[in-house]
Amino acid sequence: MAAGRPAPWRIPGAALGVTTVALGIAYAAPLLFSDPNGVDPDVVRLSITSVVMLAVAAVMARLRPARPVLLAVAAATTSFTVLSALPQLIFNVFCSGPNGVPPDSPCLGQGLASGDAQVFWASVAQVVITVAVAALLLWLVPPGERPALRLRRFGLVAAMASVGGIALLILICLALPAEWLGRDALQPVALLRDLAWLGPANALQGLAQEVQFRGLLLGALERVMSPGWANLAQATFFGLAHLAVNYEGPVGPFVPVTIGVGVLLGWLVQRTGSIWPAVLIHAAADVLIVVAVMPGLYGY
Repeated sequence: MAAGRPAPWRIPGAALGVTTVALGIAYAAPLLFSDPNGVDPDVVRLSITSVVMLAVAAVMARLRPARPVLLAVAAATTSFTVLSALPQLIFNVFCSGPNGVPPDSPCLGQGLASGDAQVFWASVAQVVITVAVAALLLWLVPPGERPALRLRRFGLVAAMASVGGIALLILICLALPAEWLGRDALQPVALLRDLAWLGPANALQGLAQEVQFRGLLLGALERVMSPGWANLAQATFFGLAHLAVNYEGPVGPFVPVTIGVGVLLGWLVQRTGSIWPAVLIHAAADVLIVVAVMPGLYGY
């Protein structure tokens, strides 16, 4: 090797030191969380580790090709952690008192800190994190290497796909026997009561997650593999992310269904050239799951 020429893949000492310290923090940070917080420490660890990996790629020019994928992973993992942790944090700050929940607490009824409102604020935070990561994309990735987010197009085909997908979801929801999901029937009264917070929250979650998975991640993977394999990869990560955060207990068997839905939404985005059909269908699916599936599975 020529004198003065750096060895391939040599990691600078400062970067190695920072990485070691950051990984140590990533391992120790979940110890600050306990069961009452409602957050899986492994999810927190994954979130912090993904941010560490992105930071290392940001300072090492040789890792520049990996930045788009690492940005997508960081956006998904950190926002999922916030979505899980923020409702309990809001409850601890605004709702709990020495003698429980006070009678005039804003957490009762449909107040600004009620259970539905807590999910709404967590969904807002999820969108903010996703937008922040997308802004980092403009800084860390050159224009010719950025993934296609497909946010600027919404034509007639995309609109028809959105309407058709939502209609199909509603038909499936109505056609499934209620006994399969452990419920007696749909609860339109509960839906109307909760829709003021539930609708915007699910719309925000749908937007954030579609930008993360069918925008950032799918677009980044399409640059390094075929469209089909890129779609399957993002859908698998989409399903596993839900397994880690939301699909515990009786909904565990639905994870393969989530992966399949991720494949269909990715295919729809690729075919229409627009992410908006996936956003709209995702939001509608989340509302239907909360109304028609979760009450029966969890007995509320």
